[in-house]
Amino acid sequence: MVPFNVAIRRRLFDLCDDENISATSSLETKRNYIRDNLKDNYDSIIEGLQIGITQQPYKMPFWATLLTLVIGPEGLETDVPWPNRICSDLVRGFQAQLDKLRWREIRLYLQFFGHLAAIGFITPESMVSQLLSFTSVLDEPGVSYERASMAALCAGEALLRAASVLHNHSPHKVYDILSVLGAFSQSLQAQTSMSQPVILLHTQEAHNTNEQLKCLLSALREVEDDGFAYPATLLRPQEDFPQLQDLEPTFALPSILVPPEIAHVEEEISTSAPAVHHRELPTVWIRLFDVEPSINPTRAGGYLLRSTYEDVIDIYEVNRKEAAKILLQMDRWFTRGTFRSSPGATTSEEGSTGVQLELSVMETILGSMMILPRPKHKPVYYHALITEFAKLSASTVGPAVGKSIRKLYALLGEGLDVEAAKRFSDWFAVHMSNFGYQWVWKEWTTDLQLDPTHPKRTFMRRAIELEIRLSYYDRILKTLPDAMQSPEAQIMPAEIPGHDFEYESSGNSHHYIASNLLKKLQDRATLMEVSIQVDTMRTELTSSGLSDSRAGSRTRSITMQCLLVLGARSFSHFLNAIERYIKVLQNLSTTPDAKFEMLEIVSTFWRRNRQMITIIFDKLMQYQIVDPSDVVSWAFEGGGLGEKGDGLGTFQWEVMRLALDKSNGRVSIAQRRIVQQRKIDDEARAAKIAEAAKNESMDVDDIAMKAEEEPIEESTDLQKQTRAHQILVAEQKSVLSRAVEGFVTVINDTDEVISETAWNERSSWTKKQWDAVETWGWFRHFARSYAPYLRVYRESLSMAYLSRVAAERPAGKLLREIWSITVEQDS
Repeated sequence: MVPFNVAIRRRLFDLCDDENISATSSLETKRNYIRDNLKDNYDSIIEGLQIGITQQPYKMPFWATLLTLVIGPEGLETDVPWPNRICSDLVRGFQAQLDKLRWREIRLYLQFFGHLAAIGFITPESMVSQLLSFTSVLDEPGVSYERASMAALCAGEALLRAASVLHNHSPHKVYDILSVLGAFSQSLQAQTSMSQPVILLHTQEAHNTNEQLKCLLSALREVEDDGFAYPATLLRPQEDFPQLQDLEPTFALPSILVPPEIAHVEEEISTSAPAVHHRELPTVWIRLFDVEPSINPTRAGGYLLRSTYEDVIDIYEVNRKEAAKILLQMDRWFTRGTFRSSPGATTSEEGSTGVQLELSVMETILGSMMILPRPKHKPVYYHALITEFAKLSASTVGPAVGKSIRKLYALLGEGLDVEAAKRFSDWFAVHMSNFGYQWVWKEWTTDLQLDPTHPKRTFMRRAIELEIRLSYYDRILKTLPDAMQSPEAQIMPAEIPGHDFEYESSGNSHHYIASNLLKKLQDRATLMEVSIQVDTMRTELTSSGLSDSRAGSRTRSITMQCLLVLGARSFSHFLNAIERYIKVLQNLSTTPDAKFEMLEIVSTFWRRNRQMITIIFDKLMQYQIVDPSDVVSWAFEGGGLGEKGDGLGTFQWEVMRLALDKSNGRVSIAQRRIVQQRKIDDEARAAKIAEAAKNESMDVDDIAMKAEEEPIEESTDLQKQTRAHQILVAEQKSVLSRAVEGFVTVINDTDEVISETAWNERSSWTKKQWDAVETWGWFRHFARSYAPYLRVYRESLSMAYLSRVAAERPAGKLLREIWSITVEQDS
């Protein structure tokens, strides 16, 4: 049975949901329901309104109107009007969110207050004061981008709703707010180039993108040009109630101060490798479609639609089906004429113009998914949301999905960021798997004439590889046209995914000794028995005439491949084999060259199933058989995959990212352990002081003062944790150094692809040029993704590696530009 307080919240939550009941009737019904429950269930009503404000932003005009309509039950007296009393409690909820710096909830509350100000319930003076409190954040010394941008969005989006009232009351203060927002947006120009999903090497100019804060400012300027009128796309349900016309403002919002940012404990113990808690680069949305029929977020109406979509996507991450349902019905919550009529509906002149709902939602979801360097949620959420959205209305959403795919595909080779292209192929494969792998591949057969390393060809290969992972080889083969099935097309893998055991054939000269070792492993021989077998094998190979180094390499190859065969049946089989014989592998990989050979062996063994390479590399690092720095070195060499020394591709980046995250993660864990150990030591020291005070009959404060005069000795456990942390920090620096060195080595010889002239001649580019452009893309992503870690070592890294590329050369200029904006944060 549902608790009564929950039932009350639910009754409020379905405000205006019934399409068969007018909004006016629904508001009156909810007003009466609140009146009947105010006396006995006041707290539940407040909770219901708070939930509605923070979880149903698309209903914000209705929540504001409902509050102003509230009347109390007969005979129940109150010192202040019921709307004012309720709003006071809602303000307390706002203050609670402000104290915790929950920016989304803060922003939605301010939108609510903005609507109340527009209705005439909240005094303009107090509303302006609230907004100025948030714009003052932008002037704080050393303010982080995330804090400043969140404060700017809070002020700007509330102003967008309340500008008509606020400008009439305090025009100078409104212009002050616009001026502060404009200055802040202008200061982000250089940083914006680092998070644009479409970018060219020779220019920072935006292509097919919109930066969020710039869009908001543009929308506000449009409202200003329109005489600060209320945005035409927003509904005004208050106009249906005569008692809400020409209200005299009676509620004043209290003055506030935006609390400072919350410090994280990891940052207190070390300046090395800080954990990344904040976004450092502007949010930039990719633009797929023209203004008609999609959204133009630079205009007031378009920005309001886009921000509402974004909020629904964000809030309902826990329930993607509900998110899809709300998004598909979004036309109910904006004025008539904002959206086009749905296909199949009777089309009037009014319904033939405006935003096409499905296209605009698809553009917003994909734009959120492609925010760089990382989206707000995991990409798989956006994949699942699109799937649910398409299932709800296949006839209308299906064409929108197809158009989105074609638009993204058209951007490949036209400046689409490498990380955005990777996410595109990831989503494409997942979406195809959810809809029977049905795609019109024939549309792209003409692109088979492009160079095999062209981004469009690369996309097709990767999408097919991912589809095979999600299905099986023969099924995916049948979905492709004949032109793409042939080996010459280089789209479909020539062989079914699997492994290649070098010593499987009896014709191999080492087949016999490899078979003996494999049999022992299959018989679950003890670690001692296998170690003896491996030593014996090496002795025999040396006796056969091989040098010590070659015998060691061959022993390493046979042993590792036999273990890989043993673990090829399943992932659990591989883990069991590694864990049982980990000492053998560690003894075989005691030098950097030996560790590199281990990685080469794995990549050659699983060359037909690259997914297994990343999985095994991750486990080899976890068991400390190889180091993250070894994996980074291997990524640039590309050993065993026929791509050695050609730069960094998507697969190599995935491998390198594993190593970087592994190294950074280890440091973060070590930092947390030190914090925990210090707490334990402090508690033990405090208990010791208390015990001493008890035994000596002294005041605790006197004992504490005496203890403070004595030097504090670190506990043995803390010393161990500190040493471990220092070792991991040194490893982290080594990993980052290897990565920077690898990038600098490759891009040192790429001047020819950086100029505008070269870009205009890209139709004649071959593997060398496209590989260079892709490596530049991954360097940009590396710098913006790991800037907080690189920043710690920026001076030594700059001196050691950036100096290798002359500053006056095109490559040197671009290298330093990216480095200065992301790592050094100079604009």
